[in-house]
Amino acid sequence: MEDKRMVNKSAQFKNMVKHISQVPESIVRQEEKLTAASPFRQKFHIEAKSGFLNDPNGLSFFNGKYHLFYQWTPLAFKQNPSIWHHGWYHLISSDLVNWQDMGPAIESDTSLDKHGTYSGSAIAVDDKLFCMYTGNTWANTQTDDWRRLPYQVGAWMDQKNQFKKIDKPLITDTFSDCTGHLRDPKIWMHDNNYYAILGAQRKNLTGTAKIIKSAGRDLTSWQKYGELKTNEPYLGYMWECPDYFELNGRGVLLFSPQGLSAEDDYYNNIYQTGYFIGEPLDYDTLEFKHGKFHELDAGFDFYASQTLEAPDGRRIMFAWFGISEIDYPTTKYHYSGCLTIPRELIVKDKKLLQRPIKELEKLRKKEIQKYVLVDGLTELSITENITQELDFEVDLSSADKFVLDLRANQDNSQHTRLIIDKNEQCCLLSRKKSGISFAEKYGVERRRRIKFARSLRVHIFIDVSSVEIFIGKGEVVFSARIFPNDEQTKIFAQSIGGKSHLVGKIWDL
Repeated sequence: MEDKRMVNKSAQFKNMVKHISQVPESIVRQEEKLTAASPFRQKFHIEAKSGFLNDPNGLSFFNGKYHLFYQWTPLAFKQNPSIWHHGWYHLISSDLVNWQDMGPAIESDTSLDKHGTYSGSAIAVDDKLFCMYTGNTWANTQTDDWRRLPYQVGAWMDQKNQFKKIDKPLITDTFSDCTGHLRDPKIWMHDNNYYAILGAQRKNLTGTAKIIKSAGRDLTSWQKYGELKTNEPYLGYMWECPDYFELNGRGVLLFSPQGLSAEDDYYNNIYQTGYFIGEPLDYDTLEFKHGKFHELDAGFDFYASQTLEAPDGRRIMFAWFGISEIDYPTTKYHYSGCLTIPRELIVKDKKLLQRPIKELEKLRKKEIQKYVLVDGLTELSITENITQELDFEVDLSSADKFVLDLRANQDNSQHTRLIIDKNEQCCLLSRKKSGISFAEKYGVERRRRIKFARSLRVHIFIDVSSVEIFIGKGEVVFSARIFPNDEQTKIFAQSIGGKSHLVGKIWDL
C-alpha cells in the first residue's frame, strides 16, 4: 500500500538506500533505541523495531513453518538528514504466536523496485517459496510530468530463507484501461494454473481488481488475463490489497476500497476494508456473482488484510492495525503501526465471522473465573497485568444496557467504553476518553447492530495500546488503537435499566 503523503517524488527518493546495511549502524540503533523507549510498545502484537510498519505480506506455510512479512520503512521518521529505505521484513513461526526475527527480506535494490518494494504475496512451490510483489518506480521524477510505472516482480526464497529475485518483470506497466495504480498481487493456484489478483484504478478513476495468469507451473511467464467482473463497478476510486479465496463452497473477495463516503454507522474511517461473498469465481469469464459489500471490522484502525490457508484447512487472516494518513501518538518515538492478532475466518449465512485463533491460548497465564451480578458501577477484580484476555457471557434478561469500561483509571473518568444495548440491538465502542486524543475528526465512536435475545458473548484482547473486541460468534469485531496512561489499569462494569449477569474468565497475557 502506498502512503499518499509522499508527493514530491524527487525529494522523497533523494536519500534512498538500497540496503539497510548501507546505513551507519549507529543511526539504525539510535532509531531503535528511541522506539524501545515508547510507553506504548505492544506485548503480543507484531511491531517493527523502528519506523513505519503497514501491510502484512507473503503470508504462507513453507518448510514446516508459517512465514509472515510486512511492509517496512525503518527510518521513516528520521530527520536531518532523512534517509529513505523500504522493503519487506521477515518473521517465521511454528504456531502463529511466537515469532522468530529473520531480519530484512526483500529490499528495494533493483531497477524494477527502486522506489519501493510494495505489497504482495507468497506461495510454496516444491522446495521453494515463490513471492510476487509490486515494484514501484516513477518515470520523469525530476519534472512535473512524472508518472507511475509499476512492475510485478517475482522472487524465490530457498529453505535457508535466502532470496533471489527474478531479473525480468512478470508484468510490466498497467492494463490499457487503467492508470498506473496497479499493485498488491495475491497469488493462488487453481486447476494447475497460477493466478494473481491485483488492486487497480480505471482511467475513469474508479476502483477494480485485475487478474493475471501463469500457464501451468511456469512462474516466469505471466499474462494480463482480465478484469474481475463484479456487480459493483463504482465502489471507490481505488481497490488495494485484494485477496480471493474459496471457503465452505463460497467465493470470497477481501479488499480495501478507497474513496467510500460515510453512510450513517458505516465507512467512517479514512479508508475501508471489506468483502464480497458469492458463488465461486468463473475462471473462464472472470465473472464473480456476489452479495453486497460488508465492512470487515467495525473499529477505527484496520486495513490491508491478507490471508493464508493453514495446513489444517483454516483460513487465517492478519491485517495492518492502523490506517494511512493518521498521525498516531507513537510517531513521537519514531515508529507507527502494528499487526492485528491472527484471526480465523468462517463463512456463515453469507457473512464472514472472525474468531481469535486457538493458538492464542498459549499466551494465557494467570486465570480468574468471574460470576458477577452487575447493578451499579462495579469494579471487576482483575489480574496483575495490563495485557489481558476477557471472555464473558453477558446476560441482559433483566437489563436494558450493559457497559464495560476497559483500561480505566481509579475514578473511571478515563476509559475505553463498550456499550451493549438490548433495546436497540446494537453495540457501541467509544474511545472519547481512552487517553491521548488523535484522529478525532474521523469520530470517536463506532456502532454496529447485532441481533441477540438476552445474552451475548464478549471476547476481548487488551494489549498495551490496543483493544480487539469480538462480539457474539464473531459477527462484529471492533479493533482500536488506544493510548492510555500508566494509571489506567482498572476494568469497570455497570448495568442500566436493571441488573445483568456476567459469567466468564479473565487471563493475564
